[in-house]
Amino acid sequence: MKKQSVVCLLTAAFVAAAMTGCSGGESAETTAAATQAAEAGSEAEAGSEAETEAAAPTETFVMQIGHAQAETSPRHVSLLSFKEAVEEQTNGGIEVQIYPAGQLGDETEMTEAVAMGTLQAVRGGDLEYLPQITMLSLPLLFDNIEEVHEVFYSDFVADKLTSVESEHGMKVLAIGDDSGFRQITNNKRRITSPDDMKDLKMRTVLEIMTLSMEAYGASAVSVPFTDLYMAMKTGVCDGQENPLALIDNQKFYEVQPYISIIDYMVCAEVMYVNLEWFNSLPAEYQEILTTCARDMMDETSEIVEADNEKYIQTLVDYGCDVYTLTEEERESFRPASEEVWKEYIELGRMTREDLDAMLAILGREVSW
Repeated sequence: MKKQSVVCLLTAAFVAAAMTGCSGGESAETTAAATQAAEAGSEAEAGSEAETEAAAPTETFVMQIGHAQAETSPRHVSLLSFKEAVEEQTNGGIEVQIYPAGQLGDETEMTEAVAMGTLQAVRGGDLEYLPQITMLSLPLLFDNIEEVHEVFYSDFVADKLTSVESEHGMKVLAIGDDSGFRQITNNKRRITSPDDMKDLKMRTVLEIMTLSMEAYGASAVSVPFTDLYMAMKTGVCDGQENPLALIDNQKFYEVQPYISIIDYMVCAEVMYVNLEWFNSLPAEYQEILTTCARDMMDETSEIVEADNEKYIQTLVDYGCDVYTLTEEERESFRPASEEVWKEYIELGRMTREDLDAMLAILGREVSW
């Protein structure tokens, strides 16, 4: 292409010279100008080619990401978008490899691997390294997803996330809600009030879930997410609480005939990356990863919100008893829920100032 361009410019010069007639001065000047133009064009193309070569990555960084959910989950779908965006924007400088469905272990094992540096990233809800933000899962703290995002994306939460860097050698690339509000399912009865929770063995994974289930009258059983389906099928536990997306994707409805739509809490999910690996990246790559990760979390929420009705229809079609609590029925859980808020303060998991700060963002307060 470069040679063709030069030839075209020279040809144009010769044609121009022929058209000037007998004036040798004009012919010489025209020929000289054309030659200069040809040389300039050649240099410009050479410069353009050099710029293209400079944009190509000199080193490829591999980013292996593990997560525990199915390939049909909103988490995985949005991770595929993340992969596409990162690889395109870095011109292949970062190669993203995704390992879904617990292929690299459960969430705790994968998070530990990121902390040790044997895995670059994990996306999930293991907050053992960030106990400061488990307060975001206080029961009945939020009434809608807009309130969730107001608090999650606030400076208040951003300040809490930085502790994982100095204490555990990881960085939170992005935070989001883990597939929206969590609902309660079981194989015994319809849930409309805390009285219906009595004597149920409920699977929990975080302390805040355990405190909530026990406050509502149930007993808590610890089961890894990857073992949960069989645990419910074999009677190790009677029920569990998860967003509709996971109830659908993991086919929990096959062993959980009662689905109570209560929106009782949300859980934060984060993408942890190994801090040393992240700091080894060029600054422009770090910025690209951060932006793409935030976009990924937003996409997950959009997918969940758009698909919730579809998930409910799947449950109904399967024959489940899907019941949406009335506002009054949901409020019957509030006294027990606020007792959990008080207990969380007493346990030192948050301060009263933390609670007041979150409520202030939502324009609310408590009287006690």
